Amino acid sequence: MSRFSFPLLASFKKHPTYMKIIFYFVGANVLVLAISFLLLYWQSSKTLLKEIGDHSESLLLNSARNTAGLMEWSLDYSYASSNVGELKVYALSDHYTDFETYTVWSRLGEIKNANPAIDSVYLINDYTDTVVDSRLGVNDTATFYDQDILKRLRDSKLAERAVPLPRTLTLPLNGEAAKDVITIVRLYEKGSSISAFVMNVDTDKLMNLLQNNSNYPNRQVTVLNDRNEKVFSTARLSSEQISELGHQGEQRKSGWELFKPHGQDEQLMVYSTASIKGIQDWTFIESIPKAVILGRISVLRNVSLFLFLVLFLASLTVIILISKRVYSPIQELVGSVMRQYRAEQLGDRKSRDELDYLSSVFTAQKEQIDELTEQWRHNKILGRERFLREFLGDEARSPAEVRRHFKEWEIDLPEENLSVAIFRIDRFPEFTETYSEKDRRLLRFAMANIVRESLQASDHRLQTVDMGNDHIAVVLSAAASSPDFAEKLRGSQDLLQQYLSIGTSIAWGRTLYNLTDMHEGYLETYELTQERFRFGHGALILKNELSGAPGVLFHLPLEKERQMAQAIQKGNRDTVLQIMAFAVETLRDLPYFECKMSLITLFSDMRRLMQDQFHQPLPSSWGLTSLENQIIRLETLENVARWMEKLLDKTLEDIAATRSLSRNAVLIEQVERLIGERLNDPNLSSKMLADELGLSVNYLRSLYKAETNRSITDTISERRLDLICRELLVSDSPIEPIIQNYGFSSLNTFYSVFKKTYGITPAQYRRAHKK
Repeated sequence: MSRFSFPLLASFKKHPTYMKIIFYFVGANVLVLAISFLLLYWQSSKTLLKEIGDHSESLLLNSARNTAGLMEWSLDYSYASSNVGELKVYALSDHYTDFETYTVWSRLGEIKNANPAIDSVYLINDYTDTVVDSRLGVNDTATFYDQDILKRLRDSKLAERAVPLPRTLTLPLNGEAAKDVITIVRLYEKGSSISAFVMNVDTDKLMNLLQNNSNYPNRQVTVLNDRNEKVFSTARLSSEQISELGHQGEQRKSGWELFKPHGQDEQLMVYSTASIKGIQDWTFIESIPKAVILGRISVLRNVSLFLFLVLFLASLTVIILISKRVYSPIQELVGSVMRQYRAEQLGDRKSRDELDYLSSVFTAQKEQIDELTEQWRHNKILGRERFLREFLGDEARSPAEVRRHFKEWEIDLPEENLSVAIFRIDRFPEFTETYSEKDRRLLRFAMANIVRESLQASDHRLQTVDMGNDHIAVVLSAAASSPDFAEKLRGSQDLLQQYLSIGTSIAWGRTLYNLTDMHEGYLETYELTQERFRFGHGALILKNELSGAPGVLFHLPLEKERQMAQAIQKGNRDTVLQIMAFAVETLRDLPYFECKMSLITLFSDMRRLMQDQFHQPLPSSWGLTSLENQIIRLETLENVARWMEKLLDKTLEDIAATRSLSRNAVLIEQVERLIGERLNDPNLSSKMLADELGLSVNYLRSLYKAETNRSITDTISERRLDLICRELLVSDSPIEPIIQNYGFSSLNTFYSVFKKTYGITPAQYRRAHKK
């Protein structure tokens, strides 16, 4: 051992560079091999995950579409079946014969047998408190086995979201056996009764495509609706697990990612979203344990490790041979460098070998390069702008630190009576589509130069800052109450339009009395730019000219809402647009937040009134998400109002087209004509009209209610009151003879109806409107 170790140590001392070369090469070889092995293992895992993820995403997307198609077919089939005349009449009748019941039960059985995915079908009659079930026939509602759906229909809040409804149904005649179903409900008299057509779709059969999507063990498939309610799952999930999956699936419409649920191993989660007729969005989620996917790759890892060990031994042999050839040129290089820098010979400096000396030379050169680089980085213009951007965009610094930076970057601004103005680019979504990020930076640089040059002629000191994205900021020594400087800002805005063809909106914030308030002042001024929503593009918004008090949310007056409902029902576009224009004009006086929230409220009211007249789900353009996207894209109230007008026109056309295709349109016109001809008749009623047309009273009432969304009695009262109101305004005749001329036999009845409709007495109405 001693004979071997001492010569080796002597060789190392004699040729330290040679031994270091070997050591470095061996170390580098080990490092490269280790990194290569890790990269191969990681890349193979990543590639395998990507291939499986992409393939699973494709399979899930197809299955989701097919499942959504089956659900949409069920919805269409349910609505088509519910419109069968004999079912509709039976559900709204207050009496029936055994034969009629048998006919309806047979019809329900035919509907159920049309598709094996349909579990059961009910017909609920609220007038007789009975349910005809495709399984059990006629049942009293009090003893019917599905009390859950009756409870939901009686609760107005639950009834609003009854289609499609995932739930668990306890099966009759099977003890405690239960089945997951998706329930589709068609209410015949929404808001008046719970008479309805109910179809239960077997969830397991509907989701058959999803369950057979792949053969991975421990695979879990879950379907959630847009309220994060479980529609289907192959495993039992707690409410916390459902919420966690729902939150994770909300991030994207489709795709896959590695996801670690709480308390579980890491999994590959594949998800896809499908819309069900625009009524609901379903999120399909497939979870596969990562260990199942990567289990077989461990064999590849072990084989790779063995090959890398063999390669390492072969490389080590080659390195030792190559090092001898490499050492001689290095020694010559060291000698040349030492002579060039007039250094001492190696023998005279035993504490330093060749590589140490080369390292010191290269270190000195690197220090020089770093010094030059640091000097370049401290360019005054770039450094000043970087500091100002951080100064405005970050939290407040201490006054002493700000003064030090002001001095370092030679920023000529006072410490008090400062203000911030922001030039914000209008129509920025279109701007980003036209220009790349590089071009946008150049344009903002040009904007800052133009603004600085145009404002420097004033008596105020200022600094312009490129804040990125869609705006630049100007830090001014001018107080926010200076009116002449507001005109100079407007002049800068005109120059930007002239030279760069860029439209901007300007906001000028409040006066700041302390340097530490600068960050807060910048945020307030940026928030102030949002006021262009009501003032429009190209606005100059001054903080001191705006009221600091919060506004009151605007709601459409009840009378205007009633007028709009009537105009929509009659297809009167001009009246609807006039009311909307009145509301939009009112919103212009509100601060941005209240203006935006009031616009959303107005949009929701219009959507509700439209839905009352549209006997199918409104298009997705009427969703609040669509409105939010338009507010961001269009940026101003005026542009959003134009978009709403176009949407309104299109929906009114669709409503008119739907009504023109109604099979009962002619009958409704006859009812309207008879009402107009016999308004003076005190005996005018639903029964008189039914006798005149040869129909049953219940059928006529239900049909008229379904087609017009109001009752015959309400229509007669409304028309009579309209004529009486006109008569009250054009004549001074007593009230009693007037109402007798228009079919009211009782004065008390008339007063009750009039005050309920208008909120005041006839005499008060005459006095108020004659003025």
